[in-house]
Amino acid sequence: MSGLFDDLSRLDLDGHVRRWSAPEVVRAGGDMNQWLAAAQQFAARVQRGDPYGVTDERWRAIGDSWSALLAAAEQATGPDEEWLFRDLWLRSWLLQTLGPREGIPLFDPEFVLVRALDAMPMSPEEAAALGLRWHEMEHSQKLEFLPQARELRKIRRLLNPVRSLAPLLADHPRWREFQAWEQVAPGLP
Repeated sequence: MSGLFDDLSRLDLDGHVRRWSAPEVVRAGGDMNQWLAAAQQFAARVQRGDPYGVTDERWRAIGDSWSALLAAAEQATGPDEEWLFRDLWLRSWLLQTLGPREGIPLFDPEFVLVRALDAMPMSPEEAAALGLRWHEMEHSQKLEFLPQARELRKIRRLLNPVRSLAPLLADHPRWREFQAWEQVAPGLP
């Protein structure tokens, strides 16, 4: 798709929805920086607009095109947790701003909770043990531990967009699982 990343900053929200809803987007190329710019511009339009005046039908279209953009980005650049984080943060922001809306997947707090918990790279017990180990290491040893430290930081990044949704999720069956992670979080790097 020629021109896919052209004039991203000039597109309004409807322009982004049209661009990322096109069927050929899923086969588009592009490098990581181009896709990051596209996701950033799209999310900025969602956040800068008047979210209160948007109809449910339009929110469904926005959600579909946002998901299509992220899927195409992952298809073009390979699996990268960046797309997950961007998705969770936008959804969390929308839920904090407008609250949940039945029938609109973009406004489903359960999605944010479940997707974050399912992406955890290890169990809370393993994370607690590794976090303790990190804090006990000498500075010179930490360089060798960087891959594990990245995984521990990923956990913190996954918890953040869910934390603010606590009032919406307190009755969810997996909320206790999230609370177990919250107990571990202060000990992580």
